[in-house]
Amino acid sequence: MTMTTKLLLAVLLGSVSLLPLRVAAEQVESPPNNLYRSLESGSPSRPAARVRGVIESIDYASGTLVVRSGGRSTLVAVVPSTSIYGGPGYSGLSDLRRGQTVDISVYEIDGRLVAQSIRLK
Repeated sequence: MTMTTKLLLAVLLGSVSLLPLRVAAEQVESPPNNLYRSLESGSPSRPAARVRGVIESIDYASGTLVVRSGGRSTLVAVVPSTSIYGGPGYSGLSDLRRGQTVDISVYEIDGRLVAQSIRLK
């Protein structure tokens, strides 16, 4: 990740207000390949609260999780700046497993949910 991308993410995450998000999670689609371009271009983002549930599937190659909660599946993208907490310290995407319960702080960018932090339960 370039310094410009890191700065842009810091600005995006630090300068937005909490707004409610309507998530139509019944249809799970893979995020387009342009997610990182959206992040780098300065597309508007907004926090979308939390996604809590059980990891239904993980695509390590594309960096996405499908989380099942209340009969709905929600697709969440995991980016290099996502903080993952498990046990006594930080974890990585490779530490996440199907069936684990998670509490994910997400924000929306270009209609997609992106994980800001993931806490393993």
